[in-house]
Amino acid sequence: MRLLFDPESEVTDEEGTTALGVVGQTPHQEEEGDAFDATRDTLIRLVAEYWHEQQESAPSGQLTDTIDEFILTHVLDYRHHGTVDGRLALWRQEHVRAVLLEWLPRHVTVLPDEAAEHDAPAAVAALVDFLAAAGVLDPRSDDPGRLRTLAKELRSAHEEAMQDPRFMGPAKFWMLTAARNGVDVRNKRALDRFLADARAGRVPYGEEQLAQVMKNQFTGFFGRALDTGAGPGGRSLLQERALPLPVVVLGEEEELRRTAAGSGLLGQLDEVARWLGTEGRPVTKTGRLKVADALALARHLGTDRGRGEAAGPLIHLAGDTWENIRRADQLPMLRLLVDWARQARLIRVYRGRLVAVAGARAVREDPLALAVRALAAFPELRDPLLMGPVWDVPSDLYPRFDLLLTDVLATLYGMPAAMPWPVLWQSVRDSYLGDDGWFATPEARQASHRRSAAELYAVIDLLAEVGMVTFERGTPAALFHESLRDLNEPEHPEPADASDLSDDSDGSDGSDGSDGSEDLAVRDDVELVRLTELGTYAVRALLTSLDRSAPAVGDLRDADAPTLCAALLDEYDPASTRAELAEWIAARGGWNSARPAFTEALRRTRLHSRRHALLRLLAEELPDGHGPEFLRTLRYEEELRPSALFMAQAQAQAAAAALSAQGSAERDAADAAARADEDLDDHEIALTAAESLLLMRETGGEEALLEQVGHSSGDAAAFATMLDVALASGHPDQAGLERLSRIDLAALRRRAARLGRLRADAARRHKSGGTRKRKKRR
Repeated sequence: MRLLFDPESEVTDEEGTTALGVVGQTPHQEEEGDAFDATRDTLIRLVAEYWHEQQESAPSGQLTDTIDEFILTHVLDYRHHGTVDGRLALWRQEHVRAVLLEWLPRHVTVLPDEAAEHDAPAAVAALVDFLAAAGVLDPRSDDPGRLRTLAKELRSAHEEAMQDPRFMGPAKFWMLTAARNGVDVRNKRALDRFLADARAGRVPYGEEQLAQVMKNQFTGFFGRALDTGAGPGGRSLLQERALPLPVVVLGEEEELRRTAAGSGLLGQLDEVARWLGTEGRPVTKTGRLKVADALALARHLGTDRGRGEAAGPLIHLAGDTWENIRRADQLPMLRLLVDWARQARLIRVYRGRLVAVAGARAVREDPLALAVRALAAFPELRDPLLMGPVWDVPSDLYPRFDLLLTDVLATLYGMPAAMPWPVLWQSVRDSYLGDDGWFATPEARQASHRRSAAELYAVIDLLAEVGMVTFERGTPAALFHESLRDLNEPEHPEPADASDLSDDSDGSDGSDGSDGSEDLAVRDDVELVRLTELGTYAVRALLTSLDRSAPAVGDLRDADAPTLCAALLDEYDPASTRAELAEWIAARGGWNSARPAFTEALRRTRLHSRRHALLRLLAEELPDGHGPEFLRTLRYEEELRPSALFMAQAQAQAAAAALSAQGSAERDAADAAARADEDLDDHEIALTAAESLLLMRETGGEEALLEQVGHSSGDAAAFATMLDVALASGHPDQAGLERLSRIDLAALRRRAARLGRLRADAARRHKSGGTRKRKKRR
């Protein structure tokens, strides 16, 4: 069982609005959504079952009679959709606060007469308790006892938040208002009459509350509902879910350091701080250097050279002129460098002077650390980079430049191959500029998009000068072919624009004579963009600072085995898993020293489906052939023996199936090897049968298990025999066997008999119909 899934491309809230995906969506999100739904439903059933069993064994009055599965659904939806990482099994105090104080109030309507039925704090506590008891609570979580206590402490605050108009849409407001006025809101006619009376002023309602609800609705539509969260200062406790990032292999730090040391722009940032020193220079009331000092620093840095032709549409960065300067802002290239150094925390204003930050000296002396600081600050530089609202023609990239650029960098970071510039630009345009043409003519919109594309190209090209990004020409990788062909489809009004911009190295005029009709997927001169090794290192640091999970091989070298296994199972691809396992084992002195830790991690994982997934991963990916050997040794671990036997049998059956297409000699040899794993004694067969039934029941529930084996009276008899064998097997999961013993075999037999009669009736009807047809043909 996986406990981390990619987010779906669309998520719809209770008011019907849709949050669209960001740049770089993956192609399998529909399948991922189905997998999440299935896992969520399984967890809800298991939590409810666990809580019921706890209720039976607890002293009277200490536990809630039932756990609200409706609330549990929303709690798991929160962890999947309302957090950056989406890890279903990782719970910290901030998650408990967010789900109780904001997610549930925003997404759930609880009527006054139903409040006792929807105990959200108890549902959160039950989920955490179950995850801990099942051995699948992520080791990076907070203490389960503390989480349970916090949920209890937040009960009153949660109840208040559920009635807070800040978290309501119009539908929820009117539903609660009607219910408070004694209206049966389940009766559509009664609700319609109440709404008509409210519109006519015949019944009272909270007009101020409604005004706030509508204000929140309006400002939220334009993305400006900044003071309606449950956090300090009205900050939202919810986060936008981000796509899981791929595991990367980072370059050697010394080589990256040498690359960063060769960057002229990074050298200029260091020189700004060096020139100012700890004594600094006086600043104006607006925080800018005085003209004389600004000119002196500009000449020292040589900002008259600027970006030259590479500035493209960012003409103010082409190079400073030093004549007729009355304000430091009239030196835009200098302003970029000074603002960049300030955002990177290399310099600051202190007591009226612009000074070098003494604590940043170590960063400035380490080119790699300086590169990381510089990239982290870059998304905050929209004012010196772009033409803002004070310009005659402000940039369309300006309003959300920080989010846009971070998304672009995250997209490039997540790509296994260089990305075609046309595809990157199309993604940015669709995600950030889709609604900019409401009042514009098609020609004006096209010109605006062309200008924005050129501006973005110039911005990324600035990162290329730092050494973070590289542009190259070549044939796009196969994974981009479909996207490139889509650019030529009729529904895209500007296919030529993206193509033209891709074929012009500076991205400014974008003209190479192409009409955009040629298939970009087969051309060998498409503009491609990718991160360098230095860029990958720095972007990863940026993303992790934003709470994004950005795994790299070697990250888990010092982690304990449960943390390692959880991360590998949910976040790593096979190649990265093998590399990480090799490093982890080597750090512990070899396989013999590392093996007990893996055994203990499996033992602590008591959820059968999760244990099987982990066991399969280790059996297949442990380096140097240790996987099969490890699986064999687990047969002698009493608690893990059934899982190991079941896995070995499953592997043998898979191998036998794969042999069907091979020659007879190869088949016979492989058959002999497969039979070695299939030679089980009676006790081992019983343990394997029990493990199989426990696994089926866990993942699909009792009903699903009966559906799988109850298709005929023969199936029912075979299942009854298999169940008897399992119950007498001595399987270490005694609680699981107890659940199996409660299966209603009589219901199974009745269902099998009913299915048998239906099949017999269908066969008779088919035969009778076939006879009549033959007679008719005669």
